[in-house]
Amino acid sequence: MGDGESRPLVAGRLRDGQWHGVDTAAAVLLALAFGASETLRDGGGAGAVAAALWLPVAVRRRRPLLVLYPLLAGAVLAMLFTGWEESWLPVAAVLYTVGAREPRRPSVTALVCSLGAVAAAVALVPRPVPASGVASGVLLASSMMTLPWLVGTAQREQRSYAELAARQAVTDERLRIARELHDVVAHHLTVIAVRAEVARAVASTDPQEAGRTLALVGSAGRTALTEMRRMLGVLRAPGDGTDPGTAVGLADLPALADGAGPRVELSVDPGPPLPPGVELAAYRIVQEALTNAVKHAGSADCRVRVSRTDPGAVEIEVVNDAPPRSPSRLPARRPDGGHGLVGMRERAAVCGGTLSAGPLAAGGFRVHARLPCAPDTAR
Repeated sequence: MGDGESRPLVAGRLRDGQWHGVDTAAAVLLALAFGASETLRDGGGAGAVAAALWLPVAVRRRRPLLVLYPLLAGAVLAMLFTGWEESWLPVAAVLYTVGAREPRRPSVTALVCSLGAVAAAVALVPRPVPASGVASGVLLASSMMTLPWLVGTAQREQRSYAELAARQAVTDERLRIARELHDVVAHHLTVIAVRAEVARAVASTDPQEAGRTLALVGSAGRTALTEMRRMLGVLRAPGDGTDPGTAVGLADLPALADGAGPRVELSVDPGPPLPPGVELAAYRIVQEALTNAVKHAGSADCRVRVSRTDPGAVEIEVVNDAPPRSPSRLPARRPDGGHGLVGMRERAAVCGGTLSAGPLAAGGFRVHARLPCAPDTAR
C-alpha cells in the first residue's frame, strides 16, 4: 500500500499551520452560532459570553492546558451568572486536545478538575427542576466532556505505540545488519588470517601449496568486500526493499566451502526451494561453523551435510574431526567466549528450529541444526 493510500484523505495532508487555520475558522463560526443563539434567547450579554468562550478554541493546539484552565473558569462563571448551561461544550472541545497531546498525568488531572468544576456549576445553576433533572444534567455534561477526552487519549496512545514500534523496527534492523556484518567479517577474516599463516609456514618447503593458499586468501578478501559493499549500500539507501541477506543461500555453499579451504566435503540434498529466511539461516549457520573450525581447530577438514529429512524441515550438520591446535597456537579467546554459537542458536530459534553443538568423543566438533519450513513452501 502506498503512502497516498495509507493516509487519511484530509488529516494526513494538512500541516500544523493549516490546522491552526481550521481551528480559527471553526472557533469563529461556533462563536457566531452560539452567540447569536444565546442573544436571541437571553439577550446580548449571554451572546457575548457564549462567543467569548468559543474563541479560545482557536489556539487549543498550541498550549492545551494553558487554554483549558482559564476557559474552565470562564465556563463555570458563565453557568453561575448567566445560566448558560451549555458552556461546558468549549471545555469538551479543548479536553479532546488535552487528551491527544498532553502526558497521561496532567491529562487525567485536567479531566478530573473539569468534571468536578462543571458538575458543581451545573448543579448550582438555579432552575425550577427536580433533583433528578439536576442529576441528569450533571451526568450529561460529564459524559459529553469525558468522551472527547477518551478519543484524544486513544489517539495519543496509538501514536505512542506506533512510534515505539518504529523505533523497535529500526533497532531490529540494526541488529540484523550487525549480525550479518559479524558473520561476513568473522568468517572471511578468519580464513584470511589462518591461510596466511599456512602460506608463510609452507612458503619455503612447498611453494605450490603456498600459492594455492594465497589464492584462497585473495578470493576470501574479494568475497568479503563484495558482501560488505552490498550491505553498506542498503544502509545508504534505506527503504528500497533490498535485503542484504537474501542474496546468499544454499546455492552459495559450494563457493563458501571452496573459500574456506580445499578439504571441505559438502553434501546438499536437492529439494524444493526453502523460504528466504530459512535459507539465509542455513547458510549463516554453515558459515559460522566453518569459521569456528578454521579458527579453533586450525583446519578446515569438515563434512557439511544439508538434507531434507522430511518435507517440513531441513537439517544441517557440520562435523570437524581434526583435533584442536595446541594451546600455544590457539588465538586469544575473548573473555565472553565470542558470539559464534550464540549467533547460530539465535538464527535457529528465529526460524523456530533447534541447534546443538559440542565436542566429539574422539576429537573434533559437531554442529547440528534442524530448521522447520512452511509446508506450502516445502512441496
